[in-house]
Amino acid sequence: MGKISQKKLSKYQKLSSEDIFDVSDKAVRSFLYRSAEEGYNIVAEGFLKHQGFFQAPHKKELDDVDIAIVGVPMDQGAPHWSGTRHGPAAARKWSHIHGPVHQMTNCIPYELCRIIDYGDVEFTSYSAKERIGDIYETYTKLKNADVATLSVGGEHTMSHPILKALGRDEPGGLIHLDAHADTGGTPHGGDDHNDNSVFRKAVLDGVVDPERTIQIGIRGRASIIWDFSYDTGMKVITADEVHERGAKSIVEEARKILGKGPVYISLDTDALDPAYMPGTTLPEPFGLTSLQVRDIIRGIRGMDVVGADIAELCPPHDSNEISANLVAGLLFEMLCILSEARTARTGKKHKTHWIK
Repeated sequence: MGKISQKKLSKYQKLSSEDIFDVSDKAVRSFLYRSAEEGYNIVAEGFLKHQGFFQAPHKKELDDVDIAIVGVPMDQGAPHWSGTRHGPAAARKWSHIHGPVHQMTNCIPYELCRIIDYGDVEFTSYSAKERIGDIYETYTKLKNADVATLSVGGEHTMSHPILKALGRDEPGGLIHLDAHADTGGTPHGGDDHNDNSVFRKAVLDGVVDPERTIQIGIRGRASIIWDFSYDTGMKVITADEVHERGAKSIVEEARKILGKGPVYISLDTDALDPAYMPGTTLPEPFGLTSLQVRDIIRGIRGMDVVGADIAELCPPHDSNEISANLVAGLLFEMLCILSEARTARTGKKHKTHWIK
């Protein structure tokens, strides 16, 4: 074919720069330069100055904070496999290679909201009941400071006290992705605080509106015990139905059910098929694909999302850490949606700063 002409080479050379931040989008370029000067590392290798989720600055002070990312390393009431207490640390590690700009929407959460890594909930006891109380107190503090939350677990039991704290003023709608509806009673011989009854308790506490709730990906042998979901008006969509209808159709139905009110997103990692998510507490075959879950989360964009969580990441059973990497990717999708919703709700944009 011959050599490339000198004219073309000259053209390419004029377009080239050795600067890694030489990107055409002015907003993105401006953010990259600013964040690098303040300690954010786009390469995310070596000894990072900021070890928080997505390299967010770590702090406990809540003045002027819009969104707090919180780890909940609880591991008491989940069956089958233990190890979810290591979930936040694993997701935090892998989050460093995700973001800071959404590849499809160009959303830069750090340009919209003041975001922090609040660290992990600090537990005062090994008792499940008292740990539930610790979670509730932590999120009550965040709620009082008007801080939206993105949480990483830890067993799904954590979502009940989170919802109880965040929904105290107004019951919210719920988008729940899971293999299990988690609206059962207390298992025989089990603790009253468990991941089998998370959303039953939230409804009975008046903090979740069941008629504004959609549960997606439900399947498996426990499907016979979720009568409470149907009886209270929750919309239950099985994994088979997602495969048959596609993510877009499910999102359209979710939008009709949830309407314009506040929405909380809760994702149990076992919503995904174990082929994509081996590191989960109770793996159920025939689940959702990673793309289906991602597209459902992306489809929620524009709704009034007030909080979100991902639960049941179980690193001891994670093959080559692919589950932690996937969770981190889905967390960034949630962070983008949450930051846009926060900005729409308040009508204000606030930049995250790593140094004052």
